[in-house]
Amino acid sequence: MVEAESRARTAANDLAAATFRRTILAVLGAGLIALALMVGVAIWLVDRAQTFSRWTDHSYVVQNDINHLSALIEQSETARRGFLLVPSPTYRDSFVGTEAQIEPQIDRLSIETMDDPIERANVKGLRDLVKARNDRVSGVMKMAEAGEFDEAIAAFIQDREHPVLQPLRKKLQSMLDEERRLLALRVARERDNAGILLGVVVIGAVLLSLLAVGSMFIMRRYAADLNRAQGELRVLNAELEERVRQRTMELSRANEEIQRFAYIVSHDLRSPLVNVMGFTSELEVALKPMRELIEGLKARPSDPPPKAVVEAVEQEMPEAIGFIRASSRKMDGLINAILRLSREGRRTLTPETLLMDKLVSGLIDNVRHRLGERGADAEIEGVLPDMTSDRLAVEQVFGNLIDNAVKYLSPKRAGRIVVRGRREGGLLIYEVQDNGRGVDPKDHERIFELFRRSGAQDQTGEGIGLAHVRALMYRLGGTITCVSELDRGATFRLSFPPILIDERP
Repeated sequence: MVEAESRARTAANDLAAATFRRTILAVLGAGLIALALMVGVAIWLVDRAQTFSRWTDHSYVVQNDINHLSALIEQSETARRGFLLVPSPTYRDSFVGTEAQIEPQIDRLSIETMDDPIERANVKGLRDLVKARNDRVSGVMKMAEAGEFDEAIAAFIQDREHPVLQPLRKKLQSMLDEERRLLALRVARERDNAGILLGVVVIGAVLLSLLAVGSMFIMRRYAADLNRAQGELRVLNAELEERVRQRTMELSRANEEIQRFAYIVSHDLRSPLVNVMGFTSELEVALKPMRELIEGLKARPSDPPPKAVVEAVEQEMPEAIGFIRASSRKMDGLINAILRLSREGRRTLTPETLLMDKLVSGLIDNVRHRLGERGADAEIEGVLPDMTSDRLAVEQVFGNLIDNAVKYLSPKRAGRIVVRGRREGGLLIYEVQDNGRGVDPKDHERIFELFRRSGAQDQTGEGIGLAHVRALMYRLGGTITCVSELDRGATFRLSFPPILIDERP
């Protein structure tokens, strides 16, 4: 009778163990799939946020160029009036030099506003107005240069009766109004996208919480089943009463640990992923008394533990715990990276004057000990031009590039890192050059993508550094490109506006 009941209990235990395995794997699998989907959606939203940010920066650039064109026209008028009043070569040279910049500035605006049909029409009208003004202005200046100042002044006075500047100014103002409208629209889209991203992150946190609570519930049910099995085994085998008593005490301690963990999950949800990892640790602790119980039962040949239970405790549950831990670590890194890009994308940029020689020297000093360990050197070539920009963003850009240069130095040669800069047209150009491993030409764009890396993956990192740098450069109104070949080093070229437009209200 006892033997029959023991066999029945063994079959019931096998069924309970199989049900438990299927349930916990189903819950964990569903939760991790849902999290993976939400991380994918979050990555897509971050990419959209970067696109919206680029268009917002584009609106600022266009507004700046419109204001610059307006300033050129006013400067030209001032020089013309000055030359008519005081025929000095200084006024004439100022007039000629300013006039030479107006047409190229209009060409630049024409290229920058190709995305908006309203602005394209505005640029066309602007060209006509500028041409009409140039026809009148050129005639007056030619009279003055020929010494016909009375006729030139009379023509200038006649210009006041037939103004050409007022329509031109109105046209420039209408272009500014259109850019402000586009800017407001793009800022609204960026804000809405940030709200959606935050919602996705919150939903992910809720799913993780539900996953943790569900796993806890399953474990509590499983612990309850074990307690019931203990009582039945104690009745069926009186000779093992002491062993069963000790087993019950061990399981009680495990249950207390589970209860304490449940309290932490319920009252200290600082991060759902932290809870999952903590609960995984508790599972490992709970496995120890189970293994001891199994070992004790193995020593009793008359009533060995069920094979399915042994496999569950010694193989399948440790494998499941390892899968949870590895997946949670990876998910934690991805979510933290997304949250960092999102926070950075919402931070207000604060322009200030940056002494670039001092800033870059400080960043090089921060890695000086690592350079010494690798027998490498870093230096600033020439004098770096100063700029007005956001200090934190600029430090992150140069700090990341210098850190990468140190990280990927080649063991085949003495490492050397050079930072140089210059003014080129209306931009500031900086280069961070190294003689390290280099980047395969086919990966020159890939390295700027989120979570994408190139070459041998023998260095730590999440694959967000250069993606973060490019996002920062877009926000700062600049660009970044890479020129490199394998085993021949790499040069990262940065293009900044000299003055960053202040985002603060």
